[in-house]
Amino acid sequence: MMNTQYRKSDDFPYAFVRLSQAGFSLLEMIAALTILSIGSVVLFSWLGQTTGQLSRFQLQEKASLARIQAIDYLSVQNPVVNPSGKQSFDGFSIEWTSEPVSELRESVSPSGGLGLYQISLFELKVTVYDKVGNSWFVFPLKLVGYKQVRKPVDSRPF
Repeated sequence: MMNTQYRKSDDFPYAFVRLSQAGFSLLEMIAALTILSIGSVVLFSWLGQTTGQLSRFQLQEKASLARIQAIDYLSVQNPVVNPSGKQSFDGFSIEWTSEPVSELRESVSPSGGLGLYQISLFELKVTVYDKVGNSWFVFPLKLVGYKQVRKPVDSRPF
């Protein structure tokens, strides 16, 4: 049993003031739990959104790295020789088809004459597939294609 002491109030003649308190009331506990639960709801919703954004960023980073690797591989391909093809990488694969954007043109040598090649610009449609073969994303790429039509001259000018 609690021993609570009271004293007479100086301001009000018929009022008493409690001198000490040995705990907290049920109302104070309910208020504290309400504040705690509101804070927890806000915190957990923020954590959920942050986790969702992190997973989206990781997928975007993975797609960007796959795109860079595909462009790096395709930059050494000649669309005249390989107008379409497939290539597997670690974790994904690509498939491409190409269409000429311009007609074949003669190249120019450094001296200003006809070059050894005919060149043309090609538009590639690159499809990237995930590990299990589902289409992941598609992107366009423009590459220069070339075909050697002349042999180099063996004579040296000097």
